Amino acid sequence: MNLSISKKIVGSFIAISIIFGISALYSYLNMKETNDSYKYLLENATALSGKVQNIETGLAKKIGYLHGYLLYNDPEMRERIDETHNEINQLIVESRKIATRQESFDTLDKLEKLNADWQAESVKVMEHAAVNKEETLKMNRENIVPISSEMAETAASFNEWLEQEVVKKQTEQTYAVSERNMTLPLVISSIAAMIAIATGIWMSKNISRSLEQLASAVKQVASGDLNIEKIKLKSKDEIYELNQSFEQMTDNLKEVVTGISSNADLVAASAEQLNSSAEQSTTASETVATSISEIASVAENAGHALEKNSDSLKEVLQGVLRISESSASVSELARETTSEAEEGSKFVQDNLSQMRFIHKSVSESNEVITQLSERSQEIGKILDVISGIADQTNLLALNAAIEAARAGEHGKGFAVVADEVRKLAEQSQSSTKLIADLIAVIQKDTEQSVKIMREVMENAEKGVQVSTDTSSKFATILDSTRNITPQIEEITATVQQISASVEEVAESAELITQAAKQNSSMSGDVAAATEEQLASMQEINASSTSLASMAEELQDMVKRFKI
Repeated sequence: MNLSISKKIVGSFIAISIIFGISALYSYLNMKETNDSYKYLLENATALSGKVQNIETGLAKKIGYLHGYLLYNDPEMRERIDETHNEINQLIVESRKIATRQESFDTLDKLEKLNADWQAESVKVMEHAAVNKEETLKMNRENIVPISSEMAETAASFNEWLEQEVVKKQTEQTYAVSERNMTLPLVISSIAAMIAIATGIWMSKNISRSLEQLASAVKQVASGDLNIEKIKLKSKDEIYELNQSFEQMTDNLKEVVTGISSNADLVAASAEQLNSSAEQSTTASETVATSISEIASVAENAGHALEKNSDSLKEVLQGVLRISESSASVSELARETTSEAEEGSKFVQDNLSQMRFIHKSVSESNEVITQLSERSQEIGKILDVISGIADQTNLLALNAAIEAARAGEHGKGFAVVADEVRKLAEQSQSSTKLIADLIAVIQKDTEQSVKIMREVMENAEKGVQVSTDTSSKFATILDSTRNITPQIEEITATVQQISASVEEVAESAELITQAAKQNSSMSGDVAAATEEQLASMQEINASSTSLASMAEELQDMVKRFKI
């Protein structure tokens, strides 16, 4: 791929940002859907239920006003009936504005018709009240009461339908959306994290492999061996350009060293011939001056090339530093994610403990209510025994009364006692019956309470299970984030090592650049010396000796390089 390292890094982060952006957009849309559902519950269903309850209240008020009118013939009651009738109609109109389903419109139409029928029948009843009171009560019982009952049942059924079919279903739908909101963003974030890790590993391996090969070649050149093997790089990025510049620098060095070697031989030969011939010395000096100028030009070009290579290495170093900073940011983000996951896990554990406490309390309450039911049954058995004793006592009192009657005058006192005993038996039997009825009501309420407590226990058990599952999921998330954090830190450490290696390469390139500048400077000095030699032939012998010495040193320097 013909992409620079910066473009690869930016491209990978853009791709990850797009994935997170998609996750954020999806979460926003789902949150908007949830908000719309809650808004519908608050502004439509709840408001509609409240208006229907107000209609029920208005109906009760109208019935009360009608009864007041029939009892006291008060004209003010009739005015209040009309006002309440109009209020109910206004509530029906307002309910139509916020209703959204056909069932709601049908029920509101029915309530409006029943309200109109009730009003018409009430007018007839009130007009007939002054004529015949008994007939008026009969009309009220036969005409008004059925309409009132139907209207009240319709309103109550409508409220129950709103609660069961609208509010409950809307709440379940909202809960399902919320569950989806918690799951999918987590999956997308996990995928993005894996992509980021894979991208970081892939890029770090590619960069480190290329830099290692380049560093090895630089060390080989630094040791004087210019016979380096060409490095083959697939991606044409900054490292590829750095490698191309390095290869060009090596080729230039080969040419420089070759030129210096050949010219050094010429200089040495010329220096030996200077003592025998001034012309040869002059010619050799001119040749040396020309060669030294070429050497200076080549050295200067090599210095410029090395400066460019040094700049490229600095750009590589800056890119590696940016990678290091990005890796550190990702590591910090992973630690923050782990902290948030730990806090969420703690909240879930607290919720699970509370749910278990609720389940335990409900279970204990259920046991107490069950024991209360059993005690009520035992009391019922005792009452049965008492009732039997009362019946037997009543029978004995009756027999005693009969025997007292047979005894005549002597049995009157006994008859009075027997009558009192009979009355006490009847009172005991009546009280026993009342207690039995109360016990029956208590047992019925207790059975209902047991049923309700069982439902509460089932819901509490479900709550405990849901909290347990949520805790398990949070634990999984926490483990995942804890596993990711060391990997990201390892990547950060690797990038820092790469940065250090690139800094070393940059320092080596700087040293090579300085050496090239020194060579160029030395070549300039030699050229100046040669020009002075041409200007002053009197110093030919001394200059030729110095030139021979310099040629030997130059040959020694050239021998350090392997071409």
